[in-house]
Amino acid sequence: METSSSSPVKPRRKDKDEDKFRIGATVAFIVVIIGIGVPMWWRTTTVYRVNLPSTEILSLSETPIKTAVQVAIYTQQPIRGQLLIAELQSAFSDNEIWSVEFKQLSSTPKTQEAHTPAALEKLLLEENVQSVGDFMFIEWPKLQEELLLTTERSALMRSDTPSNKIAQLLHAKILQTYRINQILSTDERMGAKSEAPQPAYDVIVSVLNPKPRLTHAKWNIAMAVKTYIEPWLAKVSGVSNYTVRSQWKYRVAIEADIKQVRDQSKLGRHYALQESALPHLLTSIAQNLSASTTDKPAINLVVYIPPCHIAPLHIYNSKDQRLTRNNVDAFISPPWGGFIIANPPEHVCLAATSDQQAIAYHVSTTDNMQVMLDQLHKLLDISSELQMEGVKVVDIEQLEPRRWEYEAYLRRTAIRHISTASSTLQSLIKLLDQISYIVIDDEVGAAITNSYADILAAKAALLEHRLADASVLAKRAFVASERGFFDASLLAQLYFPDEQKYAIYIPLFLPIMVPVLSSFNMLRSVWCGLLLHLGFTWNISSPGLCVLLNLPAV
Repeated sequence: METSSSSPVKPRRKDKDEDKFRIGATVAFIVVIIGIGVPMWWRTTTVYRVNLPSTEILSLSETPIKTAVQVAIYTQQPIRGQLLIAELQSAFSDNEIWSVEFKQLSSTPKTQEAHTPAALEKLLLEENVQSVGDFMFIEWPKLQEELLLTTERSALMRSDTPSNKIAQLLHAKILQTYRINQILSTDERMGAKSEAPQPAYDVIVSVLNPKPRLTHAKWNIAMAVKTYIEPWLAKVSGVSNYTVRSQWKYRVAIEADIKQVRDQSKLGRHYALQESALPHLLTSIAQNLSASTTDKPAINLVVYIPPCHIAPLHIYNSKDQRLTRNNVDAFISPPWGGFIIANPPEHVCLAATSDQQAIAYHVSTTDNMQVMLDQLHKLLDISSELQMEGVKVVDIEQLEPRRWEYEAYLRRTAIRHISTASSTLQSLIKLLDQISYIVIDDEVGAAITNSYADILAAKAALLEHRLADASVLAKRAFVASERGFFDASLLAQLYFPDEQKYAIYIPLFLPIMVPVLSSFNMLRSVWCGLLLHLGFTWNISSPGLCVLLNLPAV
């Protein structure tokens, strides 16, 4: 019988020292690439994003903005007061915006001795402490109007004024419900057109004198601004801060079609400026006015002194009707500012037309400053222009707005700031969720988180009858939301999406990974040979073990 003996097949090897260095180099290369390179690449290409309360921010709209207001009512007969309060409570019971608390004021010997409505109002306001945003109705039988709004947080009412008239006044003038509905409305057709008030403004008062040699107008505009404008703005600085400066501008002509109109004055004519040409007029002078030196929005207040050859200058509408009010021609263009035409006195222009020496004159500070303050009322959206039948408003006699009017502005602005900040944060969160490669650094994260916290605090303050605190918190929330939304760091990788990363990194790392993969194959062959050798020693089927480990049999 022929027998054959088989000996174990030993893997072919090269020089042992050469294999040792090759294996060592291969292992070191793999360790460096996988253990150091890949983690470093992963770390350096990962977008840093701070954790944000995204779910809570997106649900901000689920909690409505509701404001608490206290309204006190004084009547000479307690029964009438109780009846009015019961009817008013019924009228405001299901309101989604207002939580109105009606309080009845009792008559005292002092109030019964008051002989004038002003004395009664002063006494009641002193005896009953009011918070910011509160209001009071005081009955006075001999009142001509149904309701008389004072400059304080009060209104006088006649004895026969019904509760529905009081409710109408509260909605229209004091609470301004129709404007709040515009702010909170999600319908763009009903939404308010104006933007939320900014935290700071530059107010620039400019006096334009195109012909200084022919029109010798004198006016200490700097003193006028310090006397009228700055004190008034200081009274309304609860929402925004204002920086005021004044300037004279010469040889600045207006570019508008002006038509001569004959009249019965000593000059025998005046000039008409059509209302339709006013936007072109503002465009022609805007480029000659010094722009704001800061990034704050500017409010321009312009006083134009027309030269005598086109003076007096008056504004006319499309029906050729003169729009002069109280001997003043002025208009506003929100949010740009206001424009006043300060015509020279008649005797100055008579001398100019007679080729006499130019007469120096002083521009009226009182007239122009009163118009300018009225323009600021409207430009800052403080004044309430809505007219009501049977309701009269007391004229302003001091350098500050009516208190109830300003506090309605505070309330309205707080709600607008809360609404705007909520919308801004929600838009930002949706954007960040959609684009995963936008960086959210610590500063942006803090701005978003702080804004969200201030929105919640402002809502709570409004509901807790703390209007002053709510105004501060809402403004802070608005500023933080704007800072977070417009932060430049959000654009750091906005134009470097994942697709571009792959397009750059694949050509860079693919040539490096080819030898790495080849080294893996070489190591696998060596490791298979080693296992086969061990399999022979332990009497294990070497080819089966290589197949089991997905290694090629040698």
